[in-house]
Amino acid sequence: MEFPIEDLLNFIYLLYDALRKGIQVILEATIIKASPILAEKYADAISLLITITSIWLLLEFSTGVKKIVRAIVILGWVLLMVSILISILG
Repeated sequence: MEFPIEDLLNFIYLLYDALRKGIQVILEATIIKASPILAEKYADAISLLITITSIWLLLEFSTGVKKIVRAIVILGWVLLMVSILISILG
């Protein structure tokens, strides 16, 4: 039985899109009630960071790429939090 790579990629995209939409609904209902556009923007960023964080956790056992991915993940989460705070307070 052959399993086309397109089916696997479509399934991964389906999961990613469901994650993004779920995060967007949560943001619209809680933190960012006033602006659904901001909720969509931050849902994209959060879902991307969750994906990168998952990859980082999978690579935690390897040593070569770990430092670079760790720096990207930490920088991404910090920039996301700063951006959310600025948009809420400003």
